[in-house]
Amino acid sequence: MPFNLDKKILDLAEIILTDLKMKELTLATAESATGGFLSHIITNIPGSSKYFLGGVVCYSAEAKNVLLDVDFDIINSFGAISIETTVALLNGVRNKLGSDLAVAITGVLGTQMEGKPTGLVYIGIGSRICNNVFDFQFTGSRLSIKKQTIRKALQLLFKEIEKM
Repeated sequence: MPFNLDKKILDLAEIILTDLKMKELTLATAESATGGFLSHIITNIPGSSKYFLGGVVCYSAEAKNVLLDVDFDIINSFGAISIETTVALLNGVRNKLGSDLAVAITGVLGTQMEGKPTGLVYIGIGSRICNNVFDFQFTGSRLSIKKQTIRKALQLLFKEIEKM
């Protein structure tokens, strides 16, 4: 099933990269539920490598721990789909890649997981100053939830950059 790049999503990503350039900021992503689609969208924009340092796809608990230093105690205590894990992902990717800003995404796209409903998504937007985590309940197919998540993550990132 192809993942079509929605023009509105691409336009917003381009605006974000322009803002990052103007403010001389860098970005990194940690993606679980979206499996790298946010990074894919960003890297489809020419010149993105100057401001997008990279993305980590950390689908399993082991990958979260090994790649981004998310403590297993956090995952075991709160779940892989939680505010606490999202904050740990934000801190981990920002620290590992040395970015000014980070986006972290985790959620349930298929059947219920950890007793949490399908479509529950946590999106974190973080800087060296603070982390903000937002929870959403999206509906639709797996691909539809991914698209909704990416659109919302870009909107939240845009708002954060505008405050800086």
